[in-house]
Amino acid sequence: MKISIFGSSSTGLLVRLIAAHTFGTLFAYTVYARFTQLGDRYESNDIATYLEMRDGEGLTSTIFTLTVYSNVGSVLPSFLSPMLLGIFIAIFTWLAFRDVYTHLNNKLFWTCNLFPHFLIWSGTASKEQLVILSGMVIINFAAKRSFAAKNLSISLIFVLLAMLVILLIRPNYFVIYFVIFTTALISPWLHRIVSRRLSVGVWVLIFCLLTIGVATYLALTSAFFSEDVIDFMDRVQNSFYAYSSAGSNRYDIQWEDLYDFLYNSLWGIPQGFIGPTLIEGISKPVQFPAFLEGILYLSILSYLFFKLLQLSIKSRILRLHIVPYIYVCFAIVFVSYPYLMFNPGSALRYKQSMHPILIFYPLLILAYYRANHFMKTKIKKIPDEH
Repeated sequence: MKISIFGSSSTGLLVRLIAAHTFGTLFAYTVYARFTQLGDRYESNDIATYLEMRDGEGLTSTIFTLTVYSNVGSVLPSFLSPMLLGIFIAIFTWLAFRDVYTHLNNKLFWTCNLFPHFLIWSGTASKEQLVILSGMVIINFAAKRSFAAKNLSISLIFVLLAMLVILLIRPNYFVIYFVIFTTALISPWLHRIVSRRLSVGVWVLIFCLLTIGVATYLALTSAFFSEDVIDFMDRVQNSFYAYSSAGSNRYDIQWEDLYDFLYNSLWGIPQGFIGPTLIEGISKPVQFPAFLEGILYLSILSYLFFKLLQLSIKSRILRLHIVPYIYVCFAIVFVSYPYLMFNPGSALRYKQSMHPILIFYPLLILAYYRANHFMKTKIKKIPDEH
C-alpha cells in the first residue's frame, strides 16, 4: 500500500499557495480589522508588559506566543512577521500535497485552502497561526511516513517541536495529533501485523468497549459526573461573558448541569463549525458571508469523514489509521465544543486551529489512496518482458 514517489514538485502550486496566504494577511490587517478585533493582538512590545503583570507565572501559551512574535517582530515589524509565518504555512502545505496534488479534486483542494477565515487566521499574529503551522508540520510527517514509505530522519526533531507547541497552546487538540503521530511512527510494524488481523467489526467492538470502559470508570470515580464538570462549564461560560463588550455573545443558552452539556452538544457541535446562525447572519449582515462559509465548511467536513469511513471499509491498512483518528476526533470535539458555542466570532477563530487535522489530513489520506490505486493499476497494465 506504500509507494516511494508520486512525481516532481509543482512550483506553480507553491506560488499560488504563497500568493493566497499573503493576500490573507493583507486582507486581515487592511479590511477585516476594520470590522472586528484580530484576536488578542500579539504585538512585539506587549511581552514586557505581560511578563510584568504575570510575574512568576512560568511558561504559558500566551507568554510563548508573545515571545515568538516578539522575536520575529524584531526583524520584521508590524504585519510582516505574521505574513512570514503565513508563507511558512503555505510552504508546508505545498510540501504535504505536492506529490499527490494531481490525484486530488482541484476544486475541493482549493476550496479547503481558500476558506476566507482560514486565510485570515493563518495570516494573523495569533495562537491559531502557530497551531496551524505546527499542525502542517505534523500531518506532513504522518502522511509521508504512513503512506509513502518515508524513513525517519533529522526532520523528526521539528515534528516533535511542533507537537510540543500544540501541547502548550491547545492541549485538547494535541490528543488528535498524538494519535496520528503515533500510528505513523510505528506504521511499518502495524501494517505488517495488526492490519491483517483486525476487521471492521473488530475495530468497532474495540472502540465500543473502550468507550464503555472509560464511561464506567468515570462514573465509578465520580470524576466526570461531579462538580468538576460544572466547574469546567462555568469556566468556559465566564471566559466569554466576562467581556461585556463582546456584542456577539449568546446569553440565552441553558448551561447549568451535565444534562445541559449533553443536550447542547446536539446543536452546539455543528453550529460551532458553522459559526453564526442564520438569524444572526440576517440581523448582522456582516456575519452573513461567515454563515455561508460555515455551511460550506460543515458540508465539506462531513463529506471528507464520510469518504474516510468508506475507505476504512475498503482498505485494511487505511483502516488502521482512519478508525482511531475518527474516534479521537469525535471525542475531542465533543469535549471542546463549548468553546465554539457561546460566541460565533470566537467559533470562526478557534475552529481554524483544527483545520490541518480535520480538513487537510483527510484530504491527504484520500489523495494517497488514489495515488496508490493509480500506481497499482498502471503497474498491472505494463506487460512482462521476456
